[in-house]
Amino acid sequence: MILTDLDGLPVRLRAPHDLSFTARWGRVFAVLDQQDSGNLCLGVEGPAGRVFVKYAGAPTVRYDGAIESAVVNLRRSAEVYRELAHPTLVTLREAVDVGAGHALVFDWTDATPLGRQYERSHVVRSLSLPARADAVQQILDFHVHAAARGWVAIDLYDGSVMVDADSGRVVLCDLDFYAQAPVVNRMGRMWGSTRFMSPEEYRLGAPIDEVTNVFTLGALAHTFLGDDATKSRSAWVASDAQFDVAARAMRAERGGRWPSVVALAEAWRSAAPALP
Repeated sequence: MILTDLDGLPVRLRAPHDLSFTARWGRVFAVLDQQDSGNLCLGVEGPAGRVFVKYAGAPTVRYDGAIESAVVNLRRSAEVYRELAHPTLVTLREAVDVGAGHALVFDWTDATPLGRQYERSHVVRSLSLPARADAVQQILDFHVHAAARGWVAIDLYDGSVMVDADSGRVVLCDLDFYAQAPVVNRMGRMWGSTRFMSPEEYRLGAPIDEVTNVFTLGALAHTFLGDDATKSRSAWVASDAQFDVAARAMRAERGGRWPSVVALAEAWRSAAPALP
């Protein structure tokens, strides 16, 4: 591992790499160099405001694949953000070949990332129960939007979710592997966090579709209202009706789950306790 200085901030890489191209957006104020995706992520501030730059092409520390593959994957993922543009999704400003690779440039957000690796679960707990349940609804509604356009969520987990602690607004990010249906599991064990993965995401040749996504979305409800590791009723802090909606979503047998994302979203909305 080597340390590279970038606008006074250390960047950890496996080998030297020219990052001077970042000056086109301004001065770097934040570095995320521990991603295992092959992407180096940077916060940059300049005349056009703050942006989040996701760059593939550098030899990042935690990525074991070919750098060329990371570049191809990131270049392909620009379509996801363009096709699924939505108020709940981070806004893509541009996708551009720079340096020795490719970069996606997004609007910066001060929302808090919820992935376990960030140790920010206290932000969720600071929200009221109605706000936590509404955050789940926001995630569901985005995926209704995605499903209506024929897209399937792949590698969706708590690290894809950010929340504004003041407003309760959800911002989704890191949806790079979403794909147009039909999708078949050609990997065996697919990308993703085990806490959110359905049985078919481990089974070679299995269909990966809306019903698969229903499982993951049910698990994400536990990120906001329970324990997404155990999925236990004892850790659940919302209503029994809401627990039952999430539990049906996570049934091992596909036929027992909600038949679509829109059915899950409508069931979750209906299960919300009436306001006093």
